Amino acid sequence: MSTPARSNTRFARFFVPLVCAAAASLAAPSCIYVRLDAEDWDEIRSEWRHDHGPPRSHGSAPLTPSYGSAGLGDPYYPELGGGGFDVAHYDLDLDVDMVTGVLEAVATIDATAGQPLDRFHLELAGLDVESVRVDGVEADFERDGRELAIEPAARIASGAAFTVEIAYGGVPEPTPDPAIPFIPGVGWFRMPSGVYVLSECIGAASWFPCNDHPLDKATFSIEVTVDKPFVVASNGLLVSEVDDGDTRTYAWRASDPMATYLATVNIAAFDVTVSEGPGGMPLRLYAPTDATEDELAEFARTSEILEFFAERFGPYPFECVGAVISYESLGGALETQTIPVYSRGSGEDTVAHELAHQWFGNSVSPASWQDLWLNEGFASYAEFLWFEHVHGVDAADERMRGMYRTTRDAKFAPPADPGREQLFGGAVYVRGAFALHCLRKAVGDELFFETLRSWADQNHDGHGSTADFIAHAERVAERDLSALFEAVLYAPVLPVDEAYEAHE
Repeated sequence: MSTPARSNTRFARFFVPLVCAAAASLAAPSCIYVRLDAEDWDEIRSEWRHDHGPPRSHGSAPLTPSYGSAGLGDPYYPELGGGGFDVAHYDLDLDVDMVTGVLEAVATIDATAGQPLDRFHLELAGLDVESVRVDGVEADFERDGRELAIEPAARIASGAAFTVEIAYGGVPEPTPDPAIPFIPGVGWFRMPSGVYVLSECIGAASWFPCNDHPLDKATFSIEVTVDKPFVVASNGLLVSEVDDGDTRTYAWRASDPMATYLATVNIAAFDVTVSEGPGGMPLRLYAPTDATEDELAEFARTSEILEFFAERFGPYPFECVGAVISYESLGGALETQTIPVYSRGSGEDTVAHELAHQWFGNSVSPASWQDLWLNEGFASYAEFLWFEHVHGVDAADERMRGMYRTTRDAKFAPPADPGREQLFGGAVYVRGAFALHCLRKAVGDELFFETLRSWADQNHDGHGSTADFIAHAERVAERDLSALFEAVLYAPVLPVDEAYEAHE
């Protein structure tokens, strides 16, 4: 994310400052960290995929109830998500009153049971649930905060596909996120100009019922009806736009699996520009009607940036690309899949950062929120690569020295476990990017970029953990890199780098 002013001091992610110059200084309290190895994460992922309930009783005794878990045990958000099932598709039908802010909606969710289910859990924050049906039959449900516990009329067999239909509504509001305590919340924002949705980490449940964890990715269909003259921008391809007289209905389809926090709906009186991106894919820009030439110029190199990243990271992973520019300042940007949302005043460096996320964060998502440096460290380093491409090696080297000095002076926590309260700070963004630069120096450009390309390819539409990435880098390099990663990712404070100290 970036601040509204276009400069090198910027918000690299949603509402969170990324310091990329030597003059910047962010204080990062020390923390106690726990290193999780590959076996630990294998066990966590195994429990997610094969979370079997209690065994069935034998003979004529009644079946033992089989409940999907409430929460997936994420290290930083243990209560997020629900176990025992996997969502394949969300179909969201939204009717938004832009005067009152009221949302009337129906969510149809296609899923597959990973165990026998007598109860399972979704998440929905604040909005009222009118009815729940499972496979067309009315189901009982209970609310406890953002937890929505659903009890179908009949047990769902392990391996069975099932459909949940939830009618709900109300006035959506941002939901508080403990990782970002200095803002009211994340998710659905109603602004004077309209609606903007930026949900990282836990804001998706502010506007639709979902299994709200990056481990459960799904495809989406999003249909939104609004009064004229409002325009709707969402994920994926615009498949239809129907004029209903006083209203318009926009239907969007995202055919590639997507984490819930990356889903977005943006509603305002936008100007829309449609052009061709690399390979002829659609490139849609939604901008304020009063956007200046200077503001729009920051997005002019979108196709060039994508082509540059494709050479280094592999083919662009999705079917389309776009951008939403808000009327008001949002304080940053978010890499919502295929169509990032940018605060007014975002610069070209922010555009590069959010586009890089389409590979790292969106196509390859974090296995847990503790692994966020695999999103933000990578996108921050991609931003550095674009800076190097545009300004040259000497300027880029000076910038990296500034990142090193900032990391040392601020004593940024280890990127592999910064603590939830520091997820959106320098430990993840600046030190995470510096960790990748150290890997590049250690193995050389050829092996480094092969590591990034094969990581993106092998985990396309999937997930990865820090332990996974370390193992992958060592396979590509055909050498032990444990000492390097211990220093840059796990040491409480980044160790001294003599090459940079010598130039101070």
